[in-house]
Amino acid sequence: MTVKIWDLPTRIFHWVLVLLFAFLIYSGSWDDGLMKWHFYSGYLLSGLISFRILWGVVGTFYARFCSFVVSPIKGLSYLKSVYQKKPEHFYGHNPAGGIMVVMLIMFLMLQVASGLVTSDDVLWEGPFYASVSDELASLGAEIHHTVQIILQCLVGFHILGVLAHSVLFKEKLVASMVTGTKPDLGNAKPRDNVNAIALLLCFALSAGWVYYLFSLPI
Repeated sequence: MTVKIWDLPTRIFHWVLVLLFAFLIYSGSWDDGLMKWHFYSGYLLSGLISFRILWGVVGTFYARFCSFVVSPIKGLSYLKSVYQKKPEHFYGHNPAGGIMVVMLIMFLMLQVASGLVTSDDVLWEGPFYASVSDELASLGAEIHHTVQIILQCLVGFHILGVLAHSVLFKEKLVASMVTGTKPDLGNAKPRDNVNAIALLLCFALSAGWVYYLFSLPI
């Protein structure tokens, strides 16, 4: 028996984020010829993160922040229980995973914000580069470079955590983010149905922000 956990919007968000993040790292670090598309992908990323924040408030139960945001102490306690090989089972994000989600969203927001005020010093400038002081633009560039490294480390830890959980506790976390379901151990709270009006509102607000960014010169 399985139970529905991850709704379709959350799953689409996750996998589009994976693709965008990979392209942004490649285009920003390895191929200068893709810098224009690096900026455009950053716009899409900002819309994606905006959607996830909104969906974290009005989405289905397991997508809402209130279902998985916990204190760092609970996250550390959970990691301790994993080390002792007797962790509590969670159908949604476990405490450590929830903290990782929040950290990723926060650093992605910082990365997007810094990218909007920086330049590649060759051809392309962020849409708000000309609106800020040289000092702020320089700070933005420094933050953009530093946060990129932090994000790569966080993503690496996230992947290691998923692999470790899959090996140690036989939880198919990747598969569940594809199908949206997990095995039902008898005490699951099935997710509620997607509210179409809330979904459309979140999408419209996020898409409107992305449309605005694309209308600006770079």
